[in-house]
Amino acid sequence: MPWPVRPGGPEDLPFLWEMLYEAVCWRPGGPRPPWDEILADYSSRLPRYLEDWGRADDTAVIAVDPADGRNIGAAWYRLFPANAPGYGFVDASTPEVAIGVVSGWRGRGVGGALLDTLLGAAKSRGFDALSLSVEPGNPAARLYERKGFIELFVDEEGSRTMRAELSIVGARPGAVQMDDAQT
Repeated sequence: MPWPVRPGGPEDLPFLWEMLYEAVCWRPGGPRPPWDEILADYSSRLPRYLEDWGRADDTAVIAVDPADGRNIGAAWYRLFPANAPGYGFVDASTPEVAIGVVSGWRGRGVGGALLDTLLGAAKSRGFDALSLSVEPGNPAARLYERKGFIELFVDEEGSRTMRAELSIVGARPGAVQMDDAQT
């Protein structure tokens, strides 16, 4: 099913924080640690994905349930400087992607719809590539590979940094296109 995807705005910041939590706590089953424990475990890099949201190149998209319009997932990208990188940092001119899907909606194509739209938005804004980091065992790695992300390197914990060249990949048929005024 093609999931509706809309541009994200400043009003979506609380939902983006929820999806950052989902992205980090993707493992099924068992209790989830509280957010403050997650932040302590992941050092100061994790908040960088959303702190001071709304910079010029920050871009988010939100997937919604077509039945009732509830938010069911989000993907976004932002640029990081070399002196304050994210986990999937490649260089200061390559935005890094974060993506999260509400646990009951995973495995149903929501992440793919989000990535298609985000890839198209980045390409239309003139970016050459997007990058991301994926932890060992995360089934989303297969989605990233299908969408054109290739592994660049693996860090000491086994997380893979991946990059998608936008001249090769981009929005797929049916993906929502965003103009430059939408973030």
